[in-house]
Amino acid sequence: MLRDGRILGRKSNCFTLQWHLTNDCELHCRHCYDRTDRTALKFDDAYKILQSHISFCRGRKLAGHVCLTGGNPILYPYFWELYQSIGNEDLGVSFLGNPVPQSVIARIAQIRKPIYYQVSLEGLKEHNDEIRGPGHFHRVLDFLKILQEHGIRANVMLTLTRSNMNQVIPLGEMLKGLADRFTFNRLAQVGEGSNLELPTQAEYVEFMKRYIMASRSNSALWFKDSLFNIVRYHFKRPATGGCTGFGCGAAFNFIAVLPEGEAHACRKFPSFIGNALDLGIEGVYKSPKARQYRIGCRQCRFCRLRKVCGGCLAVSYGQGLDVFNERDPYCFFRERSDYLDDF
Repeated sequence: MLRDGRILGRKSNCFTLQWHLTNDCELHCRHCYDRTDRTALKFDDAYKILQSHISFCRGRKLAGHVCLTGGNPILYPYFWELYQSIGNEDLGVSFLGNPVPQSVIARIAQIRKPIYYQVSLEGLKEHNDEIRGPGHFHRVLDFLKILQEHGIRANVMLTLTRSNMNQVIPLGEMLKGLADRFTFNRLAQVGEGSNLELPTQAEYVEFMKRYIMASRSNSALWFKDSLFNIVRYHFKRPATGGCTGFGCGAAFNFIAVLPEGEAHACRKFPSFIGNALDLGIEGVYKSPKARQYRIGCRQCRFCRLRKVCGGCLAVSYGQGLDVFNERDPYCFFRERSDYLDDF
């Protein structure tokens, strides 16, 4: 069991290792957080991290989860050896990746059927292909059908910007019957994403209201952004789990490990907490920096929604704020009546 009772009173019986196996990718998306040339681990070192993750979870009686991503995780040179090793263990597994051929999905499913496979779309066809490359939109739609054929849950993620915000709900309608879950993250203006624009706070809250209304007739629309809990609190509705089930779960029930073994509290912004190859997952989790990220923003600390919110540290970082002291610039908890009384 993971506990931070002295800080926030959260408890979790599951821990996720989001493993960025490689930065190699056939795409060059305009909002990519990291296009640096990183050296992927040899299989023996990757296996060492895997066993460290298993030991950490067993020692704390946690349900372990590995989310394989990149870049494109399939391009990791030792992908099949590592995936077979994961398949031999009592671990949940999922993918954040790109469309792959049906033969690859069939082989993955034969070893261990993933809990879900998540791909990304950035809006309707024209806008998406401008961001992710020509033909990507239809490749994703075709791939969602392949996942259905293999009985694998299909998730679709969108990175929300000012340019695609009004395409989210129409895209959600298109994905009815194709995606089990469609949701979004606000852009973190990090890396190449720093060249893109976010909506204003007022524009974003109005969008959230439209999204909530649309979700009543489209069960695929999912609520990942923890700020939705401000709306639920205002109307005295039960909270959702927010980003990771505990609001911002950075370095709590979730860490990201990069290709060389660097561990970060969140992949969407630089948040180094140690090296998983050198320290192991236990050592990384216990590091002072990891604890600092678990505590999160000082301005959020005594908020009644902190257990299920905490804002988005990556969005704060991208806008030049001190993530340990300054709240998410889109938080409207104090102003909620002004925004929501006419909703």
